[in-house]
Amino acid sequence: MSSTFRQALMVAACAALAAPAVQAQDREPAAGFARVIVGFKAGAEPGARAAVVAARGRIARELPSVAAAAVELPSAAVAALSRNPNVEYVEEDAKRYPLALTAPSATPYASGQLEPWGIRAVQAHLLPLGDSLTANRKVCIIDSGYSLGHEDLPGSSRVSGYSVVSLPWDKDGDGHGTHVAGTIAALNNAGTGVVGVNSGNNLNLYIVRVFGDSGAWAYSSTLVDAATRCQSGGANVISMSLGGSVSSRAEQTKFQQLLDANILPIAAAGNGGNSRTSYPAGYASVVSVAAVDVNNLKASFSQYNKDVEISGPGVGVLSTVPTGMGLLASLNVGGLVVEAFPFEGSAQVSRSGPLFNFGIGDAVNTGASGKVCLIARGTVDFATKVSNCQASAGLGAVIYNNVPGAFSGTLGTTVTTIPSASISQEDGTVLLARTGQATTLGVGAANYAYYDGTSMATPHVSAVAALVWSYFPSSCTATQLRNSLNKSAKDLGAVGRDSSFGFGLVQAQAAYDRIVLRGCGN
Repeated sequence: MSSTFRQALMVAACAALAAPAVQAQDREPAAGFARVIVGFKAGAEPGARAAVVAARGRIARELPSVAAAAVELPSAAVAALSRNPNVEYVEEDAKRYPLALTAPSATPYASGQLEPWGIRAVQAHLLPLGDSLTANRKVCIIDSGYSLGHEDLPGSSRVSGYSVVSLPWDKDGDGHGTHVAGTIAALNNAGTGVVGVNSGNNLNLYIVRVFGDSGAWAYSSTLVDAATRCQSGGANVISMSLGGSVSSRAEQTKFQQLLDANILPIAAAGNGGNSRTSYPAGYASVVSVAAVDVNNLKASFSQYNKDVEISGPGVGVLSTVPTGMGLLASLNVGGLVVEAFPFEGSAQVSRSGPLFNFGIGDAVNTGASGKVCLIARGTVDFATKVSNCQASAGLGAVIYNNVPGAFSGTLGTTVTTIPSASISQEDGTVLLARTGQATTLGVGAANYAYYDGTSMATPHVSAVAALVWSYFPSSCTATQLRNSLNKSAKDLGAVGRDSSFGFGLVQAQAAYDRIVLRGCGN
């Protein structure tokens, strides 16, 4: 080989293997190219890298902790590369998606805050002393970033992070990551916002941003890189409200490494409402979290399969979002404050007038003129009900459920000029007896929002894990803590572990009591 040719080959190799400029978020490869993860055989990495160069491949992300790299190369070259003797495996660099479906406190919390229903459902309120202990635990949140400076979230003394995309980790243009963080650690500060599972401003957070401002998706190689950053950042628990349908050998290796290193990975089971497995939740090393509603029923969207391990609150979860990005409703009827959920697409205004029984809202009724319409769910769509109220000169529309519990909804493309919100069947029954009373309904931008999804269930479990573990930081391993959470969960559905709920709804106090009585993992 001539020296000139050798120099040219070295230049080509360097160009192919040089890390590209970090993108705002992961993107599709060019037409005719594939995005794959290439695993290197032990002792054969130089040969494998040379094979990538020969295949006209470009290294998109290095994954040294799992002896691999994400590569973009011509689709026609993938099969040949997979047969190279220096290559351990070639797999799809699968996509991972955020798994949300966008939608006054009492003791032991300070007054003037909203207490999301999930806090008591997981018994977080029964372990208030844990708030003073959680400084010995760190939760890593892999998501869309964090709204540092939010009025109701821990500040820089407790939060640090890293971004594997070009956008900063301490900003969040999507809101998903900030919502997750609020469930984990929203502050117990009087008169402001909500409370999280760990509300004492003692839990340490490490944020790794993998999603852009549009939420969108990230590659599995990006997730491997992010998980490695969590490890180097000192995390004890990793919370991943994300997933995808394709498994990854690189991911599987990474998460087993983390569990072996005494770090507990926790991920969302998925929102497909089917029995398919999502990843990383499907790996044995990762806790798979399903979602339940306020009645402890399986959320309709929550995936069910043999990998589901435990459940958390995931329907109508109120938490923090970046300033002004949320939408909240307020409803007061004759001095009675009722929890209301704004319809997506509602006008952002406040209106007051007597409450009027508008039936099922399937027709115009001039009796609603100058009044707030109370409407039963069913028969016709939400947009028609609200439009009929508006056409009747009604001032606002409140739709109550036709089955137990609350719900959320959308007006679709219908544009209305009156506020509209949903309430539970139970509250609707109460309000039917209050027709004629002075009512104020308002919908407006807020720093908080209601979301649905296994994305919302996952941080409940992650936060409880950190809270309980903070009592036993040196006596419980990650695996032992995991077993204790499973064995103390509130059994739901079929007796014992089942595909919908796993072992059941995570319980903070019960897990603590079990460990005190029986020791870790027993």
